[in-house]
Order: sequence, then structure tokens, then C-alpha cells
Amino acid sequence: MIVRETEHHFVLVQQHDHGNFAGQAAKHFADRFYMMERVEESPNVPEVTKDAIVLGVLEHDRAWIRPDDIPVWDDHLHAPYSFNEYPLLPKLAFYRMGIDELEEKHPYAALLNSLYYSVFEDIRTSDHEECVAFVQHEEERQQRIRSKYTGVQEETLLLHRQMLQTCDGLSLYVCLNAPGIGKEDEHEWFKDGIPGSEPFGGGGLLQLSWQDESTIKADPSPFDGEIVTTLREKVVSKDRISEVGIAQAYQETEWSEREITFV
Repeated sequence: MIVRETEHHFVLVQQHDHGNFAGQAAKHFADRFYMMERVEESPNVPEVTKDAIVLGVLEHDRAWIRPDDIPVWDDHLHAPYSFNEYPLLPKLAFYRMGIDELEEKHPYAALLNSLYYSVFEDIRTSDHEECVAFVQHEEERQQRIRSKYTGVQEETLLLHRQMLQTCDGLSLYVCLNAPGIGKEDEHEWFKDGIPGSEPFGGGGLLQLSWQDESTIKADPSPFDGEIVTTLREKVVSKDRISEVGIAQAYQETEWSEREITFV
């Protein structure tokens, strides 16, 4: 769950909805960023297409579909558990399950996810046996899938992985920052730009800034013109949580949708 707190509410975005938003962004990236070679693979190997890359972005948080069905209360922070504070070891199990499911849909999309998750700093730098096992398992998966796509250049694969990271960052920017917030008050992750976005930022990091409560300027824009995206979320009352608990308060809160325009 992605959590943004206001004075009287928690704004909650399920991570698969955040992934859907990221996928909307990826779909509208300029074609020049896809860098897809014409590669002849075995007839039983799914082709690398723009749709496969977009699928990898859109489905990158499918691991959270089940855990995010009902938010869990963090007694320490007095707030719903966010993905950042969620205990690491259960996350590893979710991640592996999500990549397994995605590999059944398209192995190249799963490869992008595996490459992305296995370089997360808290996993990569940990000496906990579960983290070590996760990294080893994903490296084996990567080797297996790469053997199916030997014609894809390393530079191309890296660009597609960075597209996933950039779209993840674009979506998190929208989820974690209040609409219309000033640059000086943005979430600390984005004050210098979107991490990993150098290929789409003209050599530097891609910069985002709210123009009003429903419009974001991307500088430089990675899109072919202006695009409109939608984000599903729930705005849950703190008072109601105090009365009936987070699970019931969340279940009885209606979904709302925000429309965001990138210019």
C-alpha cells in the first residue's frame, strides 16, 4: 500500500493501481525510447514488443494484489503500513510470487521486473539468508530468460529496465505528493528528479513539478505530447479508523479517481 497522510485522512493507493498508472505512462513514452531491435527468436518464445515492455511496467507490483486487499495497521507509526515500512522478508515472498506470475504472461516482462527488484538496495546489500537466496534465485531466472533473448543487446535491456524504474518513479511522485504541492515541499525522494531517469532526462534526471492540482510538467517530456492518466485511490477518514478500525474503514470507503495531465 502507498500511504500519504493529511490532517484528517490517509490517502491509500493499492500498489497494483500505482503500477497501472505507471503502465499508462510507459504506453505514451516516445517510440524512440523503446529501441527494439528486430530479433528472430524461437517460434515458442514470445516476441519483444512495446506491449511486452508496457506489460512489465504495468504489472511490476502485481505481487501486492493480495496483501493490499486490506491495509494492515502499523502500531509504531500509528498509520497503515506502507510498502516502504512493510517487513522485508514477507515482501521477498510477494516479489517472487509476482515475478513468477508475470513470467507466465511474458518472460521478457518478468525479466525486467527481476532485474529491477534484485538491485533494490535493502535486498542487494543484506547478508540475511533470505535476501541472499532471493538474489540468487532471480539471477538464475535472469540467466534462464536471457538465454531466450540472446539477440537483445545489453544496452536495450538496460534502457527498458530504466523505463520501468522511471515510470515507477513518475507514479510514486503522483502518489506521495499532495496535488499542486510546491517544489520545496515535495517528498525527499524526488527533490533532485526521478531516480534512474537519465536516458529520458536529456542526460540528467527527469524533473517533475506540479502546475496545478491536476497538471504536472515533465522537463524534458518523455512523452509524445500531452497525455492524460488516471489514478485510483481511497481517502480514508482518521476519525472513522478510530471508530471501527482500519479494515472496516477502508472497506466502507468508496473508490475515487484522479485525472492527471502531463505536459
